[in-house]
Amino acid sequence: MAELVQRPRIDEMSGNISKRNQMLTNSLNDGSKGQVIPITKKILICSAEEAIALRWSEALSGVGSLSTASNREAVSTILEANRPEIVLIDLLLFGEDYRQIPQLLCHQYPHVAFIFLSPEPNDVEGLYLISQGGRGYCNRYISKALLIKAVELVRLGEVWVGRKLLFKLMNRLTRMNHASEDEVESRTASKLSKLTDREREIAVLIGSGDSNKVIANKLDITERTVKAHLSSIFRKTATKDRLQLGLLINVEQ
Repeated sequence: MAELVQRPRIDEMSGNISKRNQMLTNSLNDGSKGQVIPITKKILICSAEEAIALRWSEALSGVGSLSTASNREAVSTILEANRPEIVLIDLLLFGEDYRQIPQLLCHQYPHVAFIFLSPEPNDVEGLYLISQGGRGYCNRYISKALLIKAVELVRLGEVWVGRKLLFKLMNRLTRMNHASEDEVESRTASKLSKLTDREREIAVLIGSGDSNKVIANKLDITERTVKAHLSSIFRKTATKDRLQLGLLINVEQ
């Protein structure tokens, strides 16, 4: 294992993660010739405003099987019955009480990727929702092209947020438990030491922003094998997703 060096500054880490998202976005676009790539089966669109629901539905047409809910009761019913993979939530459904959302949604359905769309996005709201399990946070009037990219990235395990909010989110993660730098590095080394050589190789590529497809091509293995290794990596490192794993790798390096 490489010798641990000084932990990178948060602005350096922010740049690394932003590059990862850009690289992943570019890789999704390569070879698509402008066509939408169907990457998920079930998407639930939740908004009480018909025009917004229609706008999102038109943007995601062809990406997956779409269903809609116009009130909070319908959201719960469809989540239980249809088990969608990605759910777009118009925050106007919850009024100003956004702090109840994680308990009602993210914590109840931890395997669902929730993207929250706000009429007036702000860092406090976004930071809270993402830190409590949300996978995306953006303006409800987001362009159709960006909405497709948000869904694509979230489906691949990424988090879709603005650059400023990402900076604050990472700052919070790196200061968790007010641990000292030595403590953080010690815990990081301990977690990564549990990985096999192949798992560590994949983890480093994740930290560099590579998608599963790119990793599979680089290592001459199947995407299914990459996913299997990732499941083991997440378990051994006590990380929940690619963002947390990327942070762990960047701290160690």
